[in-house]
Parts: sequence; C-alpha cells; structure tokens
Amino acid sequence: MIRLFKHYIPHAALFLALVDFCLLFAAAETAWVMRANQIGMEVDHIGNRLGQLLIFALLVQALAVAVGVYGAEALRSRRSAMAQLLVAFLLGAIFYSALAWLLPGMRSGAVHALGLGFIYLAFSRILLDILVGEERFKRRLLVLGAGKWAQRIRELAARPGSRFVIVGIVAVNETERIISDAIGREAINNLADFVCKMGASEVVLALEERRNAVPLDDLLRIKTTGVRVSEFSSFLERETGRIDLDSVHPSWL
Repeated sequence: MIRLFKHYIPHAALFLALVDFCLLFAAAETAWVMRANQIGMEVDHIGNRLGQLLIFALLVQALAVAVGVYGAEALRSRRSAMAQLLVAFLLGAIFYSALAWLLPGMRSGAVHALGLGFIYLAFSRILLDILVGEERFKRRLLVLGAGKWAQRIRELAARPGSRFVIVGIVAVNETERIISDAIGREAINNLADFVCKMGASEVVLALEERRNAVPLDDLLRIKTTGVRVSEFSSFLERETGRIDLDSVHPSWL
C-alpha cells in the first residue's frame, strides 16, 4: 500500500483511480469535440480548454471517491462497482444541472461528457476483470495462528467466490500446529515490516489460546501502518454472515 495524505491506499485502488482519471479526461475531450461538430464550431487546440477538462475529470473522480467507487467492496465486486459508478455520475449530472443555471451553455457538453465517462469507466471495469481477474482486487490476508482456526480461514479462501487471498500464515506459540508450512514468529524480526513486505491489507488474529500469546506490541505497530486488524470471530461473522459460537469468547462480546 501507498501512504497518501496520512491514508494508506492499496496499489490496485491507486492504479484504478489513475486509469479512471485518464478516461474521464478523454471522455470530456471527446464530448467537447462531438458538441463542436454538432453546432459547426471549429475545433481549436486542446490547450485552450485544458482547465475545463481537468476540472471535469477531478470533479467526477472526487464524487466517485466520496461514494466509495475505490472502496474494498467495489474493488471486489463488479456489480457493486457499477452501482457506485452510477451513483457518482448521477450526482455529477445533478451538479452540472445546477451549474448550468449559473453558466449557461455547460449543460449540453456536460451531458455528453457524463454519458461517455460512464461508458468508458464501466467498460474499463469489465476489461480489467477479463485481463487481470478478480484475484488482483481481493483483500490480501495475513493470518496470525497456525491451528484449527487458521485452517478454517484457509478453507474459506479456497471456496469459489472468496473475497480474500491468504498471503502468509504465521505460527505464534501454538501448542497444536495444524498448518505445517506456516512461518514461525521467531523467524520474523519485525512483524509490522513483514506485513508491509507481503502487501497484506488485513491481519486476522486466529489464536485459540490467548493467554500470553497475543502479540499486542506487534498488533499496535501493524495498526499504525494502516493495515486492518481483525479478531477471528468478527472475521468469520463478516465473511460468512453467521456468528461462530465455537470461537466466541467473553472478550469478543
């Protein structure tokens, strides 16, 4: 992940935002040329309208950020992405409709630009899914623990339609280690650095025996890097939609 304005942004989201900005700029320019040809106006140099094109692209992208187009759910699900895009462009249409009262003549060009922008961005989502696949936009999970709970997370990750991939499993003082290929905590000098090196976007604490085993200092350092830290029961509830009674303990309540 990349830190920007004190926020940690996944590489996939940043890449998608840059692609979207270029497409929005192209949509605004294409719409302007189309409108100029319709009314018989001469198409001058693009530098003369560069400011207007940049304002359009920045405004629509700001609306997209506000409605969650680059959020985790939209990155994982094409349907969610399309719904968020539609909301962003509808808000853009409302904004430009209001602006047309102050600056007459903007409405027609904005309508073309918004329509083309939605088509460009929707098509780019479909194309990226085909070329890159959904794996690239799934949450990258690092599991602390190598027992039964960690094995359950691995089984969830292997199911069709899973919304995450496991990038690493770290054994932390388990009395019963089930996952033999887990990395021992003693082999990692700095766990927070290791999480960043693996590109993990979430760490799940899957320790069945908590007494003297929870690495609190490590978890605090991981939190300061912007990586989400989840407890096993809460993670299962979010991913399966059910509360796992076998793993619930008083501190979770």
